[in-house]
Amino acid sequence: MSHRSGGAGLIVALVMLIVMSMSALALVRAVSTSVLVAGNFAFRQAAVMAAEAGSEAAVVWLTARALSPDLYSDQPDQGYYASLPDGLDISGSAPAGAKVAIDWDKDQCNSSSEVICVSASPATTKDDAGQIIQYVMHRLCRSAGSPQDSANSCLLYRESSQVSPKKGQFSYGASSRFKTDSAVYYRITTRVRGPRSTTVFVQTLVHF
Repeated sequence: MSHRSGGAGLIVALVMLIVMSMSALALVRAVSTSVLVAGNFAFRQAAVMAAEAGSEAAVVWLTARALSPDLYSDQPDQGYYASLPDGLDISGSAPAGAKVAIDWDKDQCNSSSEVICVSASPATTKDDAGQIIQYVMHRLCRSAGSPQDSANSCLLYRESSQVSPKKGQFSYGASSRFKTDSAVYYRITTRVRGPRSTTVFVQTLVHF
């Protein structure tokens, strides 16, 4: 009887040891997954912060040419385009239905022959953390040329001037008067490629 009890106790002990081992293994995996997720989130946040450098570089480039006709035509070697095409894919992967894609990786848009492949900014910027930054600038117009051309259509910013309400009064029905001069909107798309193949896209809208 004692031998049987000892054998049963050994089996129970082995079962408990296996259960504890599996629990410890599950805990280690859970901790490893949490660390991996936290690390990926940190890399993504760093990439988003690095995207500001690309947006600022694009704004500097546009500011220097804002009052000249240089922006009336495409400058692919600088990653600038005077119109926003239909069916644009900013990822560069050229999915089904895309008509135009951005060649971020200089691989002819994933070697796709079914889309128009356009260039991004020529010189990629790499910061101390190894983030590779590129950008593309699109003028929000239907076609190239002057935004004042009647045949063209651009998304314009007009500064409004409203009649000031009387003291202590809110007037939402006051008519708005718009200035004759207007500024054209430009969309800057910045891509950051960081460690662990982290990829982030950030878009900025500016007007000049």
